[in-house]
Amino acid sequence: MKSISAIALALVLLEYAQAVRFLGRVNPATRELTWPGTGVSFTFTGSSATIGLNVTGANSVLLTVDGTSTVIPNVNGSSISTPAGLTKGNHTVELRKRSEAFFGSIFVGDVTTDGILGLDIIPSRKIEFIGDSITVGYGLDGVNPCTNTAEVEDHPKTYAALTAQSLKADYDTVAWSGIGLVRNTVGSSPSDPVMPTRWTRYGPNDADNSYAFPESEIPDTVVIALGTNDFSNDGSRADLDMGNFTSAAVAFIRTIQTHYPDAQYFLLQSPMLSDGYPQGKTQWSSQKDAFNGAISQLNSTKVHFIGWQTQGSDVGCDYHPNAATHAAQAPIVAAAIAKELGW
Repeated sequence: MKSISAIALALVLLEYAQAVRFLGRVNPATRELTWPGTGVSFTFTGSSATIGLNVTGANSVLLTVDGTSTVIPNVNGSSISTPAGLTKGNHTVELRKRSEAFFGSIFVGDVTTDGILGLDIIPSRKIEFIGDSITVGYGLDGVNPCTNTAEVEDHPKTYAALTAQSLKADYDTVAWSGIGLVRNTVGSSPSDPVMPTRWTRYGPNDADNSYAFPESEIPDTVVIALGTNDFSNDGSRADLDMGNFTSAAVAFIRTIQTHYPDAQYFLLQSPMLSDGYPQGKTQWSSQKDAFNGAISQLNSTKVHFIGWQTQGSDVGCDYHPNAATHAAQAPIVAAAIAKELGW
């Protein structure tokens, strides 16, 4: 009887693993949602479902049930449930973090239902987005001047999430506000890691090289949106060395290629950079030239550049792109990906 019970338990755990799918980079050992856009997805037959959880810090999430989304701006308590009044039947549930790990984390517990969990539908396409506060969705729901908080960060409205949605692709986001390719935003601690280091981690605060790059999570394409913070300067440090920036872009892509050799790569320009601000600087053009220089050095038909015009005066907190700016860019990114991958 004991052996039968052990087999039965193993089958139950296997069924749960297939039914409840983690979205983005989530360590199955800790079940911690850290990066923006991480979450869980599942289907069930019944009239209600509950996601058990434990939270640290401040977290904002988007709960989508059968295509209808609800913003939970401040996650409290030990669970999140589907809305009351669902009819008994088949339902799909997706929970994604709107906010970034800087503010807090969510540890996922058991997913329960008054019915039966079903197998989740996994898209055949996958995109990885690597970026800074723009990709996070920093201050996206605010109107400048405002203070960025977990509540006004909104990753599901970013160009990244919208691009993946339009292409019917699964996606991972590895993004951290203030981070750069060779140096972080002005005023950062010298000990703060740059993206080529954080990218090797399961969660942004985990140990270096903790991410195992599982075969099932290898993306078809990678979008890299870095450079805004490398350029940032209040006069307290030297201007960005463009040769170093170009070399760093080349080195980072070559490192990623060791894990994703068949992927297509896209370098995305920053809408927060411009020519003429700071006065006498041509940061927007310089970043474009650096990325195209990196593409030339890589000499690969799998690496591409995507432009993004300098944003207008209608902005979110701390002059970050708002929802309209992200929504306008998403089709451009999606079209570039679709062209190269035949999607």
